[in-house]
Amino acid sequence: MSTLIDSIAAWSCGLAYGDIPDRIKEKARLQVLNIIAAVLSGRHCDSLGHAGTMDLPDGGATVLPSGRKTNAENAAFVNALYSMSFDFDDYLFMGHTGHSSVLVPLALAEETGRSMQELLLAQVVANEVEGRLGASVLLGHHNGQMWSYIHAAGAAAAASKLLGLSKEQTASAVALSLYQPNYPLAPGFMLSDSKLLTASLPILSGMMCAKLARTGMRGNTGLLEAENGFLSRFAYLPLPHVLSGFGEWWVTDTIAFKPYPGCAYIDTAVDSTLGIMDEYEQKTGRPIEPSDIRHIDVFASMLTMGMNALSEMYDNGTLHPVNINFSLPKSVAIALINHSLRAEHLSAAKLTGDESGIRSLSQKIRLHHDWRYTLKTQASFYEAIGGKFILKHAGAFQLIKAFRSMRRDLPSMPLNLGGLLKAWRALPDHEKRDIKDGIRKKNDYVKMDKFTFSFGARVRVEMNDGSVYEAESIVPRGASAPDRKDVVMNKLVYALGSEQRGKALYELLTPGTPVREFVKAIL
Repeated sequence: MSTLIDSIAAWSCGLAYGDIPDRIKEKARLQVLNIIAAVLSGRHCDSLGHAGTMDLPDGGATVLPSGRKTNAENAAFVNALYSMSFDFDDYLFMGHTGHSSVLVPLALAEETGRSMQELLLAQVVANEVEGRLGASVLLGHHNGQMWSYIHAAGAAAAASKLLGLSKEQTASAVALSLYQPNYPLAPGFMLSDSKLLTASLPILSGMMCAKLARTGMRGNTGLLEAENGFLSRFAYLPLPHVLSGFGEWWVTDTIAFKPYPGCAYIDTAVDSTLGIMDEYEQKTGRPIEPSDIRHIDVFASMLTMGMNALSEMYDNGTLHPVNINFSLPKSVAIALINHSLRAEHLSAAKLTGDESGIRSLSQKIRLHHDWRYTLKTQASFYEAIGGKFILKHAGAFQLIKAFRSMRRDLPSMPLNLGGLLKAWRALPDHEKRDIKDGIRKKNDYVKMDKFTFSFGARVRVEMNDGSVYEAESIVPRGASAPDRKDVVMNKLVYALGSEQRGKALYELLTPGTPVREFVKAIL
Protein backbone atom coordinates (compact mmCIF):
# COMPACT_ATOMS: atom_id res chain seq x y z
CA MET A 1 0.00 0.00 0.00
CA SER A 2 1.41 3.38 -1.03
CA THR A 3 1.98 5.88 1.78
CA LEU A 4 2.13 9.67 1.73
CA ILE A 5 5.92 9.58 1.67
CA ASP A 6 5.89 6.97 -1.11
CA SER A 7 3.74 9.33 -3.19
CA ILE A 8 6.12 12.24 -2.51
CA ALA A 9 9.10 10.13 -3.57
CA ALA A 10 7.41 8.90 -6.74
CA TRP A 11 6.57 12.45 -7.81
CA SER A 12 10.03 13.77 -6.96
CA CYS A 13 11.87 11.06 -8.84
CA GLY A 14 9.65 11.47 -11.89
CA LEU A 15 9.88 15.26 -12.06
CA ALA A 16 11.97 16.66 -14.92
CA TYR A 17 13.07 20.27 -15.38
CA GLY A 18 10.83 20.55 -18.44
CA ASP A 19 7.79 19.65 -16.32
CA ILE A 20 8.13 22.83 -14.27
CA PRO A 21 6.12 25.82 -15.58
CA ASP A 22 8.19 28.82 -16.65
CA ARG A 23 6.62 31.05 -14.01
CA ILE A 24 7.75 28.61 -11.30
CA LYS A 25 11.29 28.55 -12.69
CA GLU A 26 11.42 32.35 -12.51
CA LYS A 27 10.14 32.34 -8.93
CA ALA A 28 12.84 29.80 -8.07
CA ARG A 29 15.55 31.98 -9.64
CA LEU A 30 14.44 34.97 -7.61
CA GLN A 31 14.34 32.82 -4.48
CA VAL A 32 17.99 31.88 -5.02
CA LEU A 33 18.99 35.55 -5.22
CA ASN A 34 16.80 36.47 -2.27
CA ILE A 35 18.41 33.89 0.01
CA ILE A 36 21.89 34.90 -1.12
CA ALA A 37 21.00 38.48 -0.15
CA ALA A 38 19.79 37.24 3.24
CA VAL A 39 23.02 35.26 3.78
CA LEU A 40 25.24 38.22 2.90
CA SER A 41 23.15 40.57 5.06
CA GLY A 42 23.95 38.28 7.98
CA ARG A 43 27.42 39.80 8.05
CA HIS A 44 25.89 42.52 10.23
CA CYS A 45 24.75 39.93 12.82
CA ASP A 46 27.18 40.16 15.72
CA SER A 47 25.77 36.97 17.27
CA LEU A 48 27.37 34.95 14.48
CA GLY A 49 30.83 36.20 15.31
CA HIS A 50 33.28 34.14 13.33
CA ALA A 51 30.86 31.34 12.42
CA GLY A 52 31.95 31.57 8.81
CA THR A 53 35.53 30.69 9.74
CA MET A 54 34.83 27.82 12.16
CA ASP A 55 37.24 24.91 12.19
CA LEU A 56 35.69 23.00 9.31
CA PRO A 57 37.01 20.17 7.12
CA ASP A 58 38.13 21.06 3.62
CA GLY A 59 35.75 20.41 0.77
CA GLY A 60 34.20 21.62 -2.46
CA ALA A 61 31.35 23.83 -1.20
CA THR A 62 31.52 27.46 -0.14
CA VAL A 63 30.60 29.24 3.07
CA LEU A 64 29.38 32.39 1.33
CA PRO A 65 30.15 35.17 3.81
CA SER A 66 33.78 34.10 4.27
CA GLY A 67 34.57 32.24 1.04
CA ARG A 68 35.79 29.29 3.14
CA LYS A 69 35.66 25.91 1.37
CA THR A 70 34.27 22.93 3.26
CA ASN A 71 31.98 19.97 2.59
CA ALA A 72 28.39 20.46 1.43
CA GLU A 73 26.80 19.66 4.79
CA ASN A 74 28.85 22.21 6.71
CA ALA A 75 28.51 24.85 3.99
CA ALA A 76 24.71 24.54 4.00
CA PHE A 77 24.70 24.54 7.81
CA VAL A 78 26.74 27.75 8.20
CA ASN A 79 25.05 29.55 5.29
CA ALA A 80 21.67 28.83 6.89
CA LEU A 81 22.85 30.41 10.14
CA TYR A 82 23.44 33.60 8.19
CA SER A 83 20.22 33.44 6.17
CA MET A 84 18.20 32.97 9.36
CA SER A 85 19.69 36.08 10.97
CA PHE A 86 17.52 39.21 10.93
CA ASP A 87 14.53 37.22 9.60
CA PHE A 88 15.35 38.44 6.11
CA ASP A 89 14.26 35.35 4.16
CA ASP A 90 11.27 34.35 2.02
CA TYR A 91 8.06 32.53 2.82
CA LEU A 92 5.36 30.59 1.00
CA PHE A 93 2.23 28.59 1.64
CA MET A 94 3.09 27.16 4.26
CA GLY A 95 6.65 27.65 5.45
CA HIS A 96 9.90 29.58 5.29
CA THR A 97 11.56 27.16 2.91
CA GLY A 98 14.44 29.06 1.30
CA HIS A 99 17.02 28.30 3.98
CA SER A 100 16.96 24.64 2.98
CA SER A 101 15.38 24.58 -0.48
CA VAL A 102 18.08 26.93 -1.82
CA LEU A 103 21.13 26.39 0.38
CA VAL A 104 21.14 22.59 0.33
CA PRO A 105 21.05 22.28 -3.50
CA LEU A 106 23.51 25.17 -3.78
CA ALA A 107 26.10 23.44 -1.60
CA LEU A 108 25.60 19.95 -3.05
CA ALA A 109 25.50 21.14 -6.65
CA GLU A 110 28.72 23.11 -6.17
CA GLU A 111 30.45 20.18 -4.49
CA THR A 112 29.43 17.68 -7.17
CA GLY A 113 29.91 19.95 -10.19
CA ARG A 114 26.27 20.26 -11.27
CA SER A 115 24.45 22.83 -13.39
CA MET A 116 21.99 25.51 -12.40
CA GLN A 117 19.22 23.44 -14.01
CA GLU A 118 19.87 20.60 -11.57
CA LEU A 119 19.97 23.03 -8.65
CA LEU A 120 16.65 24.63 -9.57
CA LEU A 121 15.00 21.24 -10.05
CA ALA A 122 16.03 20.07 -6.57
CA GLN A 123 15.05 23.45 -5.13
CA VAL A 124 11.50 23.24 -6.50
CA VAL A 125 11.17 19.69 -5.15
CA ALA A 126 12.13 20.92 -1.68
CA ASN A 127 9.73 23.88 -1.83
CA GLU A 128 6.81 21.68 -2.83
CA VAL A 129 7.48 19.08 -0.15
CA GLU A 130 8.12 21.58 2.63
CA GLY A 131 5.15 23.84 1.89
CA ARG A 132 2.71 20.96 1.95
CA LEU A 133 4.26 19.45 5.09
CA GLY A 134 3.87 22.77 6.92
CA ALA A 135 0.25 23.02 5.78
CA SER A 136 -0.49 19.50 7.02
CA VAL A 137 0.24 20.62 10.60
CA LEU A 138 -1.28 24.10 10.25
CA LEU A 139 -3.56 23.39 13.23
CA GLY A 140 -0.76 22.28 15.49
CA HIS A 141 1.86 23.10 18.09
CA HIS A 142 3.98 25.34 15.86
CA ASN A 143 3.60 27.94 13.16
CA GLY A 144 5.67 29.73 10.55
CA GLN A 145 9.40 29.49 11.10
CA MET A 146 8.94 27.11 14.01
CA TRP A 147 7.87 24.41 11.54
CA SER A 148 11.59 23.66 11.60
CA TYR A 149 11.16 19.97 10.74
CA ILE A 150 10.14 20.91 7.19
CA HIS A 151 13.81 21.73 6.54
CA ALA A 152 14.84 18.16 7.37
CA ALA A 153 12.33 16.72 4.90
CA GLY A 154 13.16 19.33 2.27
CA ALA A 155 16.90 18.79 2.64
CA ALA A 156 16.42 15.03 2.34
CA ALA A 157 14.23 15.42 -0.77
CA ALA A 158 16.56 17.93 -2.45
CA ALA A 159 19.69 15.89 -1.70
CA SER A 160 17.98 12.73 -2.95
CA LYS A 161 17.13 14.45 -6.23
CA LEU A 162 20.67 15.75 -6.78
CA LEU A 163 22.27 12.46 -5.78
CA GLY A 164 20.03 10.49 -8.14
CA LEU A 165 18.41 8.26 -5.53
CA SER A 166 15.70 5.79 -6.54
CA LYS A 167 12.07 6.10 -5.45
CA GLU A 168 12.64 3.64 -2.63
CA GLN A 169 15.80 5.40 -1.47
CA THR A 170 14.16 8.84 -1.66
CA ALA A 171 11.18 7.64 0.38
CA SER A 172 13.53 6.26 3.01
CA ALA A 173 15.56 9.47 3.08
CA VAL A 174 12.45 11.56 3.81
CA ALA A 175 11.16 9.00 6.34
CA LEU A 176 14.52 8.89 8.15
CA SER A 177 14.64 12.70 8.27
CA LEU A 178 11.28 12.83 10.06
CA TYR A 179 11.95 10.00 12.51
CA GLN A 180 13.27 12.43 15.13
CA PRO A 181 11.62 15.73 14.12
CA ASN A 182 12.85 18.93 15.73
CA TYR A 183 10.55 20.44 18.34
CA PRO A 184 11.62 24.09 18.72
CA LEU A 185 10.76 25.85 21.97
CA ALA A 186 9.45 29.41 21.90
CA PRO A 187 11.71 30.78 24.68
CA GLY A 188 14.78 29.69 22.70
CA PHE A 189 13.40 30.99 19.43
CA MET A 190 12.24 34.38 20.70
CA LEU A 191 14.83 35.17 23.35
CA SER A 192 18.28 34.04 22.25
CA ASP A 193 20.74 33.36 19.46
CA SER A 194 19.55 29.74 19.31
CA LYS A 195 16.88 30.90 16.84
CA LEU A 196 19.66 31.00 14.23
CA LEU A 197 19.82 27.18 14.39
CA THR A 198 16.17 26.76 13.38
CA ALA A 199 16.96 25.60 9.84
CA SER A 200 20.64 24.64 10.19
CA LEU A 201 20.25 21.62 12.43
CA PRO A 202 17.37 20.04 10.45
CA ILE A 203 19.36 20.68 7.24
CA LEU A 204 22.27 18.59 8.55
CA SER A 205 19.92 15.79 9.51
CA GLY A 206 18.11 15.75 6.16
CA MET A 207 21.31 15.75 4.09
CA MET A 208 22.84 12.92 6.09
CA CYS A 209 19.61 10.91 5.89
CA ALA A 210 19.76 11.09 2.07
CA LYS A 211 23.31 9.77 2.12
CA LEU A 212 22.36 7.00 4.55
CA ALA A 213 19.42 6.01 2.36
CA ARG A 214 21.80 5.75 -0.57
CA THR A 215 23.84 3.19 1.39
CA GLY A 216 20.73 1.05 1.96
CA MET A 217 19.34 2.30 5.27
CA ARG A 218 15.54 2.16 5.29
CA GLY A 219 12.93 4.26 7.07
CA ASN A 220 9.25 3.65 7.81
CA THR A 221 7.57 5.43 4.91
CA GLY A 222 4.21 5.26 6.69
CA LEU A 223 5.57 7.48 9.44
CA LEU A 224 3.49 10.55 8.54
CA GLU A 225 0.01 9.07 8.78
CA ALA A 226 0.72 6.17 11.16
CA GLU A 227 -0.94 5.91 14.56
CA ASN A 228 1.33 7.88 16.92
CA GLY A 229 3.17 9.08 13.83
CA PHE A 230 4.28 12.55 12.76
CA LEU A 231 0.92 14.10 11.94
CA SER A 232 -0.78 12.90 15.12
CA ARG A 233 2.08 14.22 17.25
CA PHE A 234 2.53 17.61 15.61
CA ALA A 235 -1.05 18.62 14.82
CA TYR A 236 -4.12 18.96 17.01
CA LEU A 237 -6.06 18.32 13.84
CA PRO A 238 -3.91 16.75 11.07
CA LEU A 239 -4.60 17.75 7.46
CA PRO A 240 -3.00 14.85 5.53
CA HIS A 241 -4.94 15.56 2.33
CA VAL A 242 -2.92 18.73 1.67
CA LEU A 243 0.07 16.45 1.00
CA SER A 244 -1.32 16.01 -2.48
CA GLY A 245 -1.59 17.77 -5.82
CA PHE A 246 2.09 17.46 -6.71
CA GLY A 247 2.54 18.67 -10.28
CA GLU A 248 -1.06 19.94 -10.41
CA TRP A 249 -0.56 23.01 -8.23
CA TRP A 250 2.67 24.56 -7.01
CA VAL A 251 3.26 26.16 -3.63
CA THR A 252 6.34 27.76 -5.22
CA ASP A 253 3.79 30.04 -6.91
CA THR A 254 3.20 31.67 -3.53
CA ILE A 255 6.77 32.68 -2.66
CA ALA A 256 6.98 36.14 -1.09
CA PHE A 257 10.22 38.06 -0.56
CA LYS A 258 10.84 40.23 2.47
CA PRO A 259 11.92 43.79 1.69
CA TYR A 260 12.76 44.43 5.35
CA PRO A 261 14.58 42.41 8.02
CA GLY A 262 11.83 41.07 10.27
CA CYS A 263 8.69 39.00 10.40
CA ALA A 264 6.48 39.39 7.33
CA TYR A 265 3.71 40.80 9.52
CA ILE A 266 5.64 44.06 10.03
CA ASP A 267 5.94 44.75 6.30
CA THR A 268 2.73 46.64 5.59
CA ALA A 269 3.16 48.84 8.68
CA VAL A 270 6.71 49.70 7.60
CA ASP A 271 5.53 50.28 4.01
CA SER A 272 2.91 52.71 5.34
CA THR A 273 5.39 54.43 7.66
CA LEU A 274 7.89 55.03 4.87
CA GLY A 275 5.07 56.36 2.70
CA ILE A 276 4.14 58.86 5.41
CA MET A 277 7.77 59.93 5.68
CA ASP A 278 7.87 60.66 1.94
CA GLU A 279 4.62 62.63 2.14
CA TYR A 280 5.89 64.67 5.10
CA GLU A 281 9.14 65.55 3.33
CA GLN A 282 7.31 66.59 0.17
CA LYS A 283 4.99 68.82 2.20
CA THR A 284 7.52 70.37 4.59
CA GLY A 285 10.71 70.24 2.57
CA ARG A 286 12.61 68.33 5.26
CA PRO A 287 12.76 64.75 6.58
CA ILE A 288 10.56 63.78 9.50
CA GLU A 289 12.37 63.54 12.84
CA PRO A 290 11.28 61.44 15.83
CA SER A 291 11.04 64.62 17.92
CA ASP A 292 8.31 65.87 15.53
CA ILE A 293 5.99 63.01 16.51
CA ARG A 294 3.39 63.12 19.29
CA HIS A 295 2.14 59.57 18.88
CA ILE A 296 1.53 56.84 16.29
CA ASP A 297 -1.42 54.46 16.00
CA VAL A 298 -1.07 51.27 13.99
CA PHE A 299 -4.18 49.27 13.06
CA ALA A 300 -3.45 45.71 11.96
CA SER A 301 -4.72 42.14 11.64
CA MET A 302 -4.92 39.41 14.26
CA LEU A 303 -1.76 37.81 12.85
CA THR A 304 0.24 40.99 13.42
CA MET A 305 -1.24 41.36 16.90
CA GLY A 306 -0.27 37.78 17.77
CA MET A 307 3.27 38.28 16.49
CA ASN A 308 3.72 41.45 18.53
CA ALA A 309 2.24 39.81 21.64
CA LEU A 310 4.88 37.07 21.39
CA SER A 311 7.65 39.66 21.13
CA GLU A 312 6.34 41.38 24.25
CA MET A 313 6.05 38.07 26.11
CA TYR A 314 9.74 37.34 25.52
CA ASP A 315 11.11 40.87 25.79
CA ASN A 316 13.87 40.77 28.41
CA GLY A 317 14.60 44.48 28.25
CA THR A 318 17.51 44.31 25.81
CA LEU A 319 17.48 45.41 22.20
CA HIS A 320 18.13 42.04 20.58
CA PRO A 321 17.58 41.62 16.81
CA VAL A 322 15.51 38.45 17.28
CA ASN A 323 12.99 40.23 19.47
CA ILE A 324 13.04 43.37 17.32
CA ASN A 325 12.19 41.28 14.24
CA PHE A 326 8.83 40.43 15.85
CA SER A 327 8.14 43.79 17.49
CA LEU A 328 6.13 46.14 15.35
CA PRO A 329 6.75 49.25 17.53
CA LYS A 330 10.51 48.72 17.58
CA SER A 331 10.69 47.96 13.85
CA VAL A 332 8.65 51.06 12.99
CA ALA A 333 10.76 53.15 15.37
CA ILE A 334 13.99 51.99 13.74
CA ALA A 335 12.57 52.74 10.28
CA LEU A 336 11.65 56.26 11.39
CA ILE A 337 15.04 56.93 12.97
CA ASN A 338 17.00 55.67 9.96
CA HIS A 339 14.51 56.65 7.23
CA SER A 340 14.67 52.99 6.12
CA LEU A 341 14.90 49.53 7.65
CA ARG A 342 17.97 47.48 6.70
CA ALA A 343 20.03 44.69 8.24
CA GLU A 344 22.82 47.09 9.18
CA HIS A 345 20.39 48.99 11.43
CA LEU A 346 20.18 45.86 13.63
CA SER A 347 23.90 45.51 14.29
CA ALA A 348 24.97 45.72 17.92
CA ALA A 349 26.82 49.01 17.45
CA LYS A 350 23.90 50.67 15.66
CA LEU A 351 21.34 49.48 18.21
CA THR A 352 23.51 50.70 21.07
CA GLY A 353 23.88 54.11 19.47
CA ASP A 354 20.16 54.43 18.74
CA GLU A 355 18.88 52.76 21.92
CA SER A 356 17.43 55.81 23.68
CA GLY A 357 15.72 56.98 20.51
CA ILE A 358 14.27 53.54 19.77
CA ARG A 359 12.88 53.17 23.28
CA SER A 360 11.46 56.68 23.37
CA LEU A 361 9.77 56.38 19.99
CA SER A 362 8.48 52.85 20.62
CA GLN A 363 6.57 54.11 23.64
CA LYS A 364 4.68 56.53 21.39
CA ILE A 365 3.40 53.69 19.17
CA ARG A 366 0.05 52.11 19.99
CA LEU A 367 -1.10 48.91 18.28
CA HIS A 368 -4.78 48.15 17.65
CA HIS A 369 -6.50 45.11 16.22
CA ASP A 370 -8.72 45.91 13.25
CA TRP A 371 -11.10 43.14 12.19
CA ARG A 372 -11.21 44.51 8.65
CA TYR A 373 -7.62 43.47 8.06
CA THR A 374 -8.17 40.07 9.66
CA LEU A 375 -11.16 39.51 7.37
CA LYS A 376 -9.15 40.66 4.35
CA THR A 377 -6.43 38.13 5.25
CA GLN A 378 -9.07 35.41 5.36
CA ALA A 379 -10.47 36.50 2.00
CA SER A 380 -7.01 36.48 0.39
CA PHE A 381 -6.55 32.83 1.33
CA TYR A 382 -9.84 31.86 -0.23
CA GLU A 383 -8.79 33.33 -3.57
CA ALA A 384 -6.32 30.45 -3.83
CA ILE A 385 -7.65 27.59 -1.78
CA GLY A 386 -11.17 26.64 -0.79
CA GLY A 387 -12.12 26.42 2.86
CA LYS A 388 -13.57 22.97 2.26
CA PHE A 389 -10.24 21.76 0.88
CA ILE A 390 -8.23 22.93 3.88
CA LEU A 391 -10.73 21.45 6.34
CA LYS A 392 -11.84 18.57 4.14
CA HIS A 393 -12.19 15.94 6.85
CA ALA A 394 -12.73 18.24 9.83
CA GLY A 395 -15.98 18.39 11.73
CA ALA A 396 -17.15 21.36 13.78
CA PHE A 397 -16.33 19.65 17.07
CA GLN A 398 -12.81 18.72 15.91
CA LEU A 399 -12.17 22.28 14.77
CA ILE A 400 -13.32 23.83 18.04
CA LYS A 401 -11.18 21.39 20.01
CA ALA A 402 -8.13 22.11 17.82
CA PHE A 403 -8.50 25.89 18.11
CA ARG A 404 -8.86 25.66 21.88
CA SER A 405 -5.66 23.61 22.05
CA MET A 406 -3.85 26.13 19.88
CA ARG A 407 -4.98 29.01 22.08
CA ARG A 408 -3.14 27.44 25.02
CA ASP A 409 0.13 27.84 23.12
CA LEU A 410 -0.43 31.49 22.18
CA PRO A 411 -0.58 34.72 24.18
CA SER A 412 -4.11 35.83 24.90
CA MET A 413 -5.38 38.79 22.91
CA PRO A 414 -8.47 40.86 23.71
CA LEU A 415 -10.81 40.46 20.76
CA ASN A 416 -13.90 42.61 20.45
CA LEU A 417 -16.51 40.46 18.72
CA GLY A 418 -18.71 43.53 18.36
CA GLY A 419 -15.88 44.96 16.29
CA LEU A 420 -16.03 41.86 14.09
CA LEU A 421 -19.70 42.47 13.30
CA LYS A 422 -19.02 46.14 12.60
CA ALA A 423 -16.08 45.28 10.35
CA TRP A 424 -18.12 42.69 8.46
CA ARG A 425 -20.83 45.25 7.74
CA ALA A 426 -18.22 47.72 6.55
CA LEU A 427 -16.64 45.32 4.05
CA PRO A 428 -17.45 45.92 0.38
CA ASP A 429 -19.95 43.42 -1.01
CA HIS A 430 -17.36 41.75 -3.26
CA GLU A 431 -15.10 41.03 -0.26
CA LYS A 432 -18.01 39.53 1.67
CA ARG A 433 -18.75 37.33 -1.35
CA ASP A 434 -15.08 36.24 -1.50
CA ILE A 435 -15.24 34.98 2.08
CA LYS A 436 -18.61 33.26 1.70
CA ASP A 437 -17.64 31.71 -1.63
CA GLY A 438 -14.29 30.63 -0.25
CA ILE A 439 -15.90 28.71 2.57
CA ARG A 440 -18.25 27.00 0.11
CA LYS A 441 -15.69 26.20 -2.59
CA LYS A 442 -15.37 22.61 -3.67
CA ASN A 443 -13.03 20.21 -1.93
CA ASP A 444 -10.60 20.19 -4.87
CA TYR A 445 -10.39 23.97 -5.33
CA VAL A 446 -6.70 24.96 -5.30
CA LYS A 447 -5.37 27.84 -7.39
CA MET A 448 -1.99 28.68 -5.90
CA ASP A 449 -1.12 31.02 -8.77
CA LYS A 450 -3.96 33.25 -7.49
CA PHE A 451 -2.66 33.39 -3.94
CA THR A 452 -1.52 36.66 -2.36
CA PHE A 453 -0.53 37.17 1.26
CA SER A 454 -2.61 39.98 2.77
CA PHE A 455 -1.39 41.36 6.10
CA GLY A 456 -2.98 44.79 5.95
CA ALA A 457 -2.12 47.71 8.22
CA ARG A 458 -2.96 51.39 8.57
CA VAL A 459 -0.58 53.85 10.23
CA ARG A 460 -1.75 57.16 11.68
CA VAL A 461 0.91 59.65 12.79
CA GLU A 462 -0.04 62.71 14.81
CA MET A 463 2.63 65.41 14.87
CA ASN A 464 3.38 67.81 17.70
CA ASP A 465 1.99 70.67 15.58
CA GLY A 466 -1.38 68.88 15.40
CA SER A 467 -1.09 67.74 11.78
CA VAL A 468 -2.00 64.14 11.00
CA TYR A 469 -0.63 61.80 8.34
CA GLU A 470 -2.16 58.45 7.42
CA ALA A 471 -1.23 55.63 5.06
CA GLU A 472 -2.54 52.14 4.44
CA SER A 473 -1.01 49.04 2.87
CA ILE A 474 -2.98 45.84 2.31
CA VAL A 475 -0.44 43.55 0.63
CA PRO A 476 3.28 43.54 1.58
CA ARG A 477 5.51 44.99 -1.12
CA GLY A 478 7.34 41.68 -1.59
CA ALA A 479 4.25 39.44 -1.40
CA SER A 480 3.57 36.73 -3.94
CA ALA A 481 2.76 38.15 -7.36
CA PRO A 482 3.78 37.38 -10.95
CA ASP A 483 6.84 39.64 -10.73
CA ARG A 484 8.73 40.68 -7.61
CA LYS A 485 12.09 41.01 -9.33
CA ASP A 486 12.46 44.64 -8.26
CA VAL A 487 12.20 43.78 -4.55
CA VAL A 488 14.72 40.97 -4.81
CA MET A 489 17.18 42.87 -6.97
CA ASN A 490 17.13 45.93 -4.70
CA LYS A 491 17.84 43.69 -1.74
CA LEU A 492 20.61 41.80 -3.57
CA VAL A 493 22.31 44.91 -4.92
CA TYR A 494 22.41 46.45 -1.45
CA ALA A 495 23.83 43.23 0.08
CA LEU A 496 26.50 42.96 -2.65
CA GLY A 497 27.25 46.68 -2.69
CA SER A 498 27.21 46.64 -6.50
CA GLU A 499 24.40 46.96 -9.03
CA GLN A 500 26.63 45.47 -11.71
CA ARG A 501 27.33 42.33 -9.68
CA GLY A 502 23.64 41.93 -8.89
CA LYS A 503 22.71 42.05 -12.56
CA ALA A 504 25.54 39.64 -13.40
CA LEU A 505 24.26 37.09 -10.88
CA TYR A 506 20.76 37.27 -12.32
CA GLU A 507 22.13 36.74 -15.84
CA LEU A 508 24.00 33.63 -14.65
CA LEU A 509 20.76 32.00 -13.49
CA THR A 510 20.38 30.01 -16.71
CA PRO A 511 19.98 26.23 -16.88
CA GLY A 512 23.41 25.56 -18.38
CA THR A 513 25.46 27.67 -15.98
CA PRO A 514 27.79 25.57 -13.79
CA VAL A 515 26.92 26.21 -10.15
CA ARG A 516 30.62 26.63 -9.36
CA GLU A 517 30.75 29.56 -11.78
CA PHE A 518 27.68 31.08 -10.16
CA VAL A 519 29.13 30.78 -6.64
CA LYS A 520 32.42 32.28 -7.80
CA ALA A 521 30.48 35.32 -9.05
CA ILE A 522 28.89 35.78 -5.60
CA LEU A 523 32.33 36.02 -4.01
